[in-house]
Amino acid sequence: MTEPELREAIYAFVEEHDFVTFAAIHKAFAGDARESTEISLPGNRIIWLGLPKPVIDAVTGMIAEGILAAIPGHVAAYRRDGRVLPLPVEKRPPKTPHKEAKWLPVLLRTMEAAKADAPEGEDD
Repeated sequence: MTEPELREAIYAFVEEHDFVTFAAIHKAFAGDARESTEISLPGNRIIWLGLPKPVIDAVTGMIAEGILAAIPGHVAAYRRDGRVLPLPVEKRPPKTPHKEAKWLPVLLRTMEAAKADAPEGEDD
């Protein structure tokens, strides 16, 4: 699958399912692949592990371009999708970096869906 095709397929998947976990993205676009990759944020905060780099690049590119929105999620959504990370779950953003890695469960939505649900004045 070419990069534009992958982006289009991921977007269509997120649009169809809404509030999509990285576990669901992983299953749909990488199956049982377990790469030595991670999606992380500063502060020792891990979003997801093991996705092939083309999938990571497609998702993070669409987030950076404002096509997809990444919102905080709950571990229950990941349990529902059958995959969780073997890390403690972050309870709140740290003031200083975590000493040990913490998992920040994130859900993906189309930016249109996220904006449509945003309270008045929060979509700019």
